Amino acid sequence: MQAMHPTQPLVSANVEQATLSPQELALRWGRSVSSIGLSSAMGLGPKYVKLAGTLRYPVEEVQKYERALRMH
Repeated sequence: MQAMHPTQPLVSANVEQATLSPQELALRWGRSVSSIGLSSAMGLGPKYVKLAGTLRYPVEEVQKYERALRMH
């Protein structure tokens, strides 16, 4: 059984194709990987899934989070 963010829905087997790694998200946002990890640990930022011990950020969740930030 995979560990998930408490509010994260179940995901399909093709999740890696539609997700970003912390490194990819850091590059996208111009932030450090450690700040991405810290935000996730604090429950901030887009929803994520944990696959084989690695955080993955669904692109759809990243885009939703980015839209929400633009509205403020």
